[in-house]
Amino acid sequence: MNKTLFDKHQTPIEFLGPNLEKGKLPAFFYFALSSSDSLTLHPYNQPALHMADEKIRVFSFMIPGHEPGLNKFHAMQYWADQMRGGFPLLGKFFEQTEAAIGWLIEQGLVDPEHMGAGGLSRGGFIATHIAARLPSLHTLLGFAPLTELAKLQEFSSDVALQRLAADLDLIHLAEHLTHVHHIRFYIGNLDTRVSTDACYQFIRKLAEVRHAKHARRQKVELMITQSIGHHGHGTDPQIFLEGALWAKQQLLKEAS
Repeated sequence: MNKTLFDKHQTPIEFLGPNLEKGKLPAFFYFALSSSDSLTLHPYNQPALHMADEKIRVFSFMIPGHEPGLNKFHAMQYWADQMRGGFPLLGKFFEQTEAAIGWLIEQGLVDPEHMGAGGLSRGGFIATHIAARLPSLHTLLGFAPLTELAKLQEFSSDVALQRLAADLDLIHLAEHLTHVHHIRFYIGNLDTRVSTDACYQFIRKLAEVRHAKHARRQKVELMITQSIGHHGHGTDPQIFLEGALWAKQQLLKEAS
């Protein structure tokens, strides 16, 4: 069962795994929908369920557009509308989440040397931004990850909005991710929602930066699978399991 705690700024943090009394443990920060749905709503919660065990806690945070009263299926339109209106929606969320993770570390609930992040679709986009902000985080996992906002239908018809959102595209983070030792993304071979090609270009950029900076410890992988679901944007349950077990292996290997 998921549990909730609040940091010093009253940011809600939900988690699965060992009770807090067990102290500092490896942690995985998982993003998909709301903090609760990410851990409880099938099938979006499958990676979290596979990750959490007696040695790992999985923490989740409320992604913008998933607050109570908002339709989770319209979250990307909410992002577009907020950005168009000049509200720094994601920047504020990244700062709050980084601060909340720092608080978890200060409270002795997260081992800062054994942290990973991951997410599904927009959650993979969020997780990558968070990973770029945490120099000690070493594992990053994405399922059907959004990498370029302009590829979304909600952004595609507004050129001014595309320019505004372009600074958030993951390809700009490549230089800030060389500390992440293990990166693995899964995507369908014809994902027309977030774009298979855009995902490949991001992974290619990571590989180029790794090579240029001689980041020998870093391993970057893109797993291209058969597209399923609406717009080819689904993820097979077996892929959720495979990816979660991979991430768990990295966390526990680094913690050994």
